[in-house]
Amino acid sequence: MIALRLAFAGLLGVLAEAAGIGLIGTATWMIVRAADQPPLAALAVAIAAVRAFALLKGGIRYAERLAGHDVVLRVLATLRARSFAALAARRALRSGDALSRVVSDVDAVQDLLLRAVLPAAVAALVGVAAVIGFLFVSVPAGLVLAAALLVAGLLLPLLGRVLSRQGAALASARADVVQSTVDISHGAAELLAFGAMPAALGTAAARGRRLARLEGRTATAGAVVSGAASLVPAASALLIAVLVAGAAAPVLALVALAAGEVVVPLAAAAARQTEVRAAVDRVRALVDGTVEPAVEDRKAWRGPVSVRLRGVTVRYPHGARDALSDVDLDLPAGRRVAVVGPSGAGKSTLLSAIAGRVDATGRIEGRPDGAEPWQVAGGVFADAHVFHATVRENLLLDRTGHTDAALRAALVAAGLGDFGDRLDELVGEDGGQLSGGQRQRLLLARALVDAPPVLLLDEPTEGLDPAAADAVLATALRAAGERTVVVVTHRRADLAAFDEVVTVADGRIAG
Repeated sequence: MIALRLAFAGLLGVLAEAAGIGLIGTATWMIVRAADQPPLAALAVAIAAVRAFALLKGGIRYAERLAGHDVVLRVLATLRARSFAALAARRALRSGDALSRVVSDVDAVQDLLLRAVLPAAVAALVGVAAVIGFLFVSVPAGLVLAAALLVAGLLLPLLGRVLSRQGAALASARADVVQSTVDISHGAAELLAFGAMPAALGTAAARGRRLARLEGRTATAGAVVSGAASLVPAASALLIAVLVAGAAAPVLALVALAAGEVVVPLAAAAARQTEVRAAVDRVRALVDGTVEPAVEDRKAWRGPVSVRLRGVTVRYPHGARDALSDVDLDLPAGRRVAVVGPSGAGKSTLLSAIAGRVDATGRIEGRPDGAEPWQVAGGVFADAHVFHATVRENLLLDRTGHTDAALRAALVAAGLGDFGDRLDELVGEDGGQLSGGQRQRLLLARALVDAPPVLLLDEPTEGLDPAAADAVLATALRAAGERTVVVVTHRRADLAAFDEVVTVADGRIAG
């Protein structure tokens, strides 16, 4: 279906260009013929044709724009959905890199289709038709036009690709800049606390300068090639005017100029194509082979699962010390484990390492053998996001197979039983229509919907009063059933509900 829509948009593009060329040719012929002062009736057909071509050009061009953007927006919608689904299955993808892939790299697909694929197909068809038509009228003019189209539509675009062979570096540099922006904006407090802000800003500035250099080179190459391509149609029109004698000369010259303009955008598109191709490859690397296997792998592990960490170390860029350092920890199947410690000790990082959300060295193994931690561990993390959507959509996150009864049960377990009749109610941007406690309980309910075998909860009762916090935690632990549960908490009153208490201090297990 997408291919047919794309072909239809291309056909409309060909018809629009043909109408434009017909308009130039007919108008030029009419002006040349009018110089002989013929009867008005002799020009009536040409006058009507000029009006018809003008109307057709505008109307078909508008339809072509609608069709082209329709197919591209459909492709982008599908691709973004697959990208978000793939991100949900990714374990160690940096947030800035993920943002770059989902936003700028996916947008590059739009450029590839609208500024490269469609224009190239239209230019090829229009160019061939124009050359054939010229050969019937004048062989020299046809040969000149063919040569001009080959130079402007093939040789110069190839030159543009050669001059801008840095697409992969440019896409990577853009991702690095986004990553620095995300790191600094989200981690400003930590960077300032550890005195790492100057180094982070220096790195960001260096990455910005590198990106500016690469983009400058690409823009320069594109401008040079585009300028040269713009001169070719004009040169071919002048040459045809010299080679062809008689009244046909101005008509053929201006038609050649119009036909040549069809291929001029290809030079700039080719100069940027290496960058676009690199971005498309990054999107393909994200979505290919990640969505369906991840779903199947997750469903394969339903029984009790334990996790073992050996020598696990997590080191963040610009950090004054390791976030986690040589951590050994056993999480037996079905065990309730509380993780406590001062702020900045590494508690949340420990949960992220178990879930595969951060790069870590050492070994993190699931039991039974073969269960990868990212396949069996998940839950509520400190950076969990509430979407500007309904309660139901925030609970499901595009997961299928869950009834409203199951969603209401998760809400009850999280202490939001009164939301059972409000599944279609919008919660606002980042949960703006909810109180802090309601927002946290909604995130807990999301984790309890088809909860993984190893349930990780980072401060699940934050924002609740002590009585409500005790009730919600007790209900959530009961709802977890035989699952392994690891909870980061700062409330000492919570600890009685757990089988084991693990203390984290300075990135190490203290007890």
